Parts: sequence; structure tokens; C-alpha cells
Amino acid sequence: MPAEDAIFRNSMRLLASGVTIVASVFEGRRSGLTATAVCSLALAPARILASINMQGHTYGIAMKSRCMSVNLLANDHEHLAAVFAAKRAAEDSDRFVHGNWTARVTGAPILTDALAALDCRVTEIIPLDTHAILIGEVEDILFGPYRPPLIHFEGGFTSIGSHPEKSL
Repeated sequence: MPAEDAIFRNSMRLLASGVTIVASVFEGRRSGLTATAVCSLALAPARILASINMQGHTYGIAMKSRCMSVNLLANDHEHLAAVFAAKRAAEDSDRFVHGNWTARVTGAPILTDALAALDCRVTEIIPLDTHAILIGEVEDILFGPYRPPLIHFEGGFTSIGSHPEKSL
């Protein structure tokens, strides 16, 4: 018997996860969302996966463009994470006015001060119920300043504390 939705949701709130923004672009239209269901998949070739809602605008853009960026957020990106997590009031609202964005190899939006921004070609899309798993082959990586990561835990944002400066 499957777990009840509320019980499952409450259990997943106890899984601390790094916070990312998954973004894409198609024919000049950018879209992005805050995501925690992201992980590395393989090293050679470098691949990453992201699970996103198929009803969302970002899914449609990524499906058409076959590109995405996965931007790993730092603890000072909490406002940006909230902006990209908000339900879209209008399809044309521009979340990208927040933060400094650029494009690299695939054209997907890259957050210039992300801990790391992975620029990916989407090689596979696996639909499953309400979400799809997007598998991206990493074409390029941009590193921003090193600082503590933004973490999602118990329905809110937190961090794991301060870390000494590190060169990557």
C-alpha cells in the first residue's frame, strides 16, 4: 500500500538537500525553477540528473531546447531561491532580473556567482507520473566564489555554517 501523500511529504522534509536553480532557454525565452531533486549521475562522461514537474514552464522550455543549467546556490542566494520557487503569476514574468546571469556553451542561463554552474545538453528525458527526470551531459562548468551552500530542510532554507576560503 503506497504511503499517504502527507506522510511521504513530511518524511521528505527531513532529507537535507542542496538547493539549485535549473534553468533553460528556447528561442530567447528563459525559464527556471528552484530544485532540490538534483544529483550527479556519472563521471565519464560527466552527467547530472534533475527531476522537474512536467506541468511547469521550465520543463517545456528544456524539452524543446534540450539544454539546461544546474546552478548550485550559496547561503546568500536564499532570496533568489525563493523567487525561483514561487508559483509563476504570469508566464512572461522575468525571474532573471534577480542575480547576474550569462550564457556559455549551450545557451542555458548561468548564474555567475553560483557555487558552481553546470551547463548541460539534455540527452534523455524520462517521464514518470507528474515529473520527468532530465539527464544532462555536462558541457561546461563555471565556479563562483566559494562559500557555504544553501540547504533545504524541514520546508525552509538553512546552511551548514561557515567554511574557510578554498580555491577550486
